[in-house]
Amino acid sequence: MVTVGARELKTRLGTYLRRVREGSVILVTERGRPVAELRPLPKAASNEEEKLLDLAAKGLVTLGTTRRARSIEPIQVRGESVADTIVEERDDRF
Repeated sequence: MVTVGARELKTRLGTYLRRVREGSVILVTERGRPVAELRPLPKAASNEEEKLLDLAAKGLVTLGTTRRARSIEPIQVRGESVADTIVEERDDRF
């Protein structure tokens, strides 16, 4: 990890951004105390993911969590499942 003072970072921002693009992590200090860390963004697997990450960075969308939804219990309608009711109604059309 590279450590750089805030004033040095401001003076040579382009140089440090290039290093971050190349994969370096830079610790920014102010008067010897760490205040920030610059690191490359994770690579998106697809163009759609890049667009979603961009929208999330702008605060326009919220990315989902990795938690999966609980299984859904079937809903009973007139004593039958919804799927059975739909199939029955479709059979009436023909």
